[in-house]
Amino acid sequence: MPHSPTSYDVVIAGGGPAGFFAAIRCAELNSRLRVLILEKSTQPLSKVVVSGGGRCNVTHACFEPREFAAHYPRGEAALIGAFQRFQARDAVAWFEARGVKLKTERDGRMFPVTDSSQTILDCLL
Repeated sequence: MPHSPTSYDVVIAGGGPAGFFAAIRCAELNSRLRVLILEKSTQPLSKVVVSGGGRCNVTHACFEPREFAAHYPRGEAALIGAFQRFQARDAVAWFEARGVKLKTERDGRMFPVTDSSQTILDCLL
């Protein structure tokens, strides 16, 4: 029988890559935290498996926060601050610190060198 959400210190709504990343980050910051990820679908991280044609487009090789934010016209102003705190360069470093090497394609998209979304799935799990 699963525990109730009240028996956890942190409850994360959404079992996609952002939810998993948030859970991992919470655990890294405080290993005593009890973290729960809630996902409405039967398959957490299911979009990771199919993204990028099954290769998982992790990020884009654009390492200047203002330039990257400009690709999101409806949220550009809000994203500039966020991208100054954590941006594509940080995502690359985060995955590489966990043994996932990324490669950059001519159009700037970044994928695991394995060309398999399973690599990202395994890392997040």
